[in-house]
Amino acid sequence: MTERDDARDAGLLLLYVLNPAALPARNGMYGDLLDRFVADPDFRGICEENYTALGLRVLGARRSAGLIVGADPDSPLAVTGTDRWLRITCSDDRLIYGLSLAGAAAWCYPTAHALTDSATRRVTAPDVDRLIRQRATALEASGPDQRLGAAWGVYKPRQQAVTTSQGRLRRTCTVRMCEDTLAMLGHFRLLISDTTVQGPRPDLKVWRSTDRFRLHIAGTGGPLIRQALQVAPLGDDDHLRDGE
Repeated sequence: MTERDDARDAGLLLLYVLNPAALPARNGMYGDLLDRFVADPDFRGICEENYTALGLRVLGARRSAGLIVGADPDSPLAVTGTDRWLRITCSDDRLIYGLSLAGAAAWCYPTAHALTDSATRRVTAPDVDRLIRQRATALEASGPDQRLGAAWGVYKPRQQAVTTSQGRLRRTCTVRMCEDTLAMLGHFRLLISDTTVQGPRPDLKVWRSTDRFRLHIAGTGGPLIRQALQVAPLGDDDHLRDGE
């Protein structure tokens, strides 16, 4: 194949990567390109060179998840428009959503070892909210700790669960904000909805982690998130895996 053909295929592979719904198992062309990326070092080098120029880093390649990339903050392909999922009306909202994202990652991957384990983990918005409050409260009880930062000061007084007249959670309470964060992760297939298990409320889902999420956390924010929340290893009963 010519260099032009390789560049075209690298671009085509990137199109699949940027489509969260695309999976190699369901798309023959994507599967072929992914196999070539793994097996052909020359093609892999062309892809990585082009992707790096766009501010992207290859985090892993899995048949179950596809080619997984992370975007630098200044990349033109970085996710910036979150209005579809997150209702950010002030800086306090941004802090709460940021802490809920950290909490979701910490719940699914509480230790460095968990980031090497491909087993999926169930997570719900109440799980995330409870984890944030328990860990931050424990740190707070041990004395002043600058690691909590402004986020916990905003999160702590916010009501956990407030319902509308229709019985749905208001978007300003922390459990609903955690759910909105999980839904955003679900859109990018970092989580998937687990329809085999009933949610804690009609307006809350049960989610499962994916390899895509694990590799994103391992390759980008895993250590930082765990340090920010000071998450200790959770007990075996805290997580449900496939078959449990």
